[in-house]
Amino acid sequence: MMTPNPPELPPVEQWPIITAPDCPLCDRPADVVYIGPATTAAGNAVTCWQCRACRHDWTIRTHHWPVQDGPDCPYCLTEVTCWAALAPDTPGDLWTCHNGHEFVLTPEGLIILPEDAA
Repeated sequence: MMTPNPPELPPVEQWPIITAPDCPLCDRPADVVYIGPATTAAGNAVTCWQCRACRHDWTIRTHHWPVQDGPDCPYCLTEVTCWAALAPDTPGDLWTCHNGHEFVLTPEGLIILPEDAA
């Protein structure tokens, strides 16, 4: 069940990254591009970045912030969900719940489950 009147986007202060980071090797922010999400060998969620100027790749640990009026989890129906990131392959936002379930919420309010996205 969806929370009534969910916000179109989570508040900006809850976004993991508002602008691209500076390259830690050459400090050229204009040439930095987002590659996508990944998981480290230790199991940490990270975002992958690349500097097109010096070809340096690096990761930044992902942080999840609770949103008070987010969508309910479609798997376990918990009301405690966190906005994770913009979904790179689907127009929408990636959300997670405290049980580890992931889903995408589109701007139209549709929920796309990982198994439905393929």
